Amino acid sequence: MAVKLVRNTLLAVAISLGGIALAPSTTAHATTLAPLSVEQLTDASDFIVRGTVTEVWTEVDDRGRIWTRARVDVSETLKGPNTPDELILDSLGGTFGSQTMHIEAQAVFSVHEELLAFASLNEHGRYVPVGKFLGKYSIRRAPDTDRQYARTWHPKAGLTFDARFLPHPSEEHRVYLDNLLEQVQTRLDTGWDGKAIPGISNDKLHDINTLDRRMR
Repeated sequence: MAVKLVRNTLLAVAISLGGIALAPSTTAHATTLAPLSVEQLTDASDFIVRGTVTEVWTEVDDRGRIWTRARVDVSETLKGPNTPDELILDSLGGTFGSQTMHIEAQAVFSVHEELLAFASLNEHGRYVPVGKFLGKYSIRRAPDTDRQYARTWHPKAGLTFDARFLPHPSEEHRVYLDNLLEQVQTRLDTGWDGKAIPGISNDKLHDINTLDRRMR
């Protein structure tokens, strides 16, 4: 029942969220995201890590695009080719100097934020959250419970992101961290089911779901 609750509430929580992001945009990009189950997020990830953000900065690539970068002190690696002490997560969009690039559905980060990240190695050699904001969960604890929960956050332009001030979802909409981790581990134990995932080739899905990457 707990695992079923996680699956059924993921999309509802993601859709219901408002957002906070960076300063008003000089450019805007619209994105339509397909909903992803926990199993799909798990299959599509090169790394699944839990950790704490220690630094956030922006940089411009050779195509003039702004990337927001987050250094994550990794406390636990659930999936990956190794167990890194830290991982740099990248998210397209952000503010660099006087220029802002807003990306719809961008994943955002703040220093000291505890997170669970489903990260995919993209064609530019950057580890990005799978499905943008859908692949990055802030981990928090509501004042009325001793259990931690995980939530995604859909960013909007206009406000500065700080995970400390994310509103707590109502109890019926919470995705509790222990349930989410159990569902991820179940998928890692059983492995990829061979079904296609939009935006990622079956060859890559096969390569990143070998036994040595899934089993720690």
